[in-house]
Amino acid sequence: MEIYAKCYRDRLRRGLGLMLRRPRPILLIGVNSIHTFLVLEPIWAVFLDERMRVVDVLYLKPWKTHREPRAVHTLELPKEERPPKKGDFLEIVCL
Repeated sequence: MEIYAKCYRDRLRRGLGLMLRRPRPILLIGVNSIHTFLVLEPIWAVFLDERMRVVDVLYLKPWKTHREPRAVHTLELPKEERPPKKGDFLEIVCL
């Protein structure tokens, strides 16, 4: 799985729904809360701790918010992607 959005501008574009034709995973570093305001389709929100272990997975519909106190990072996945399971570890590899 490739992850996109390395900067704030990319995150903003995703939030405004400009990538709806080809939704892509987005890793939000240092973010433990998420909202789906202005997002037209549901997404998977995967909350990760400091070791990149999955602490919670939610299917968020548009216009919802969630904050996960145990999380340090958040991974947004399009609804078509299969999310990792709680307890799984993710590895970030830069190519």
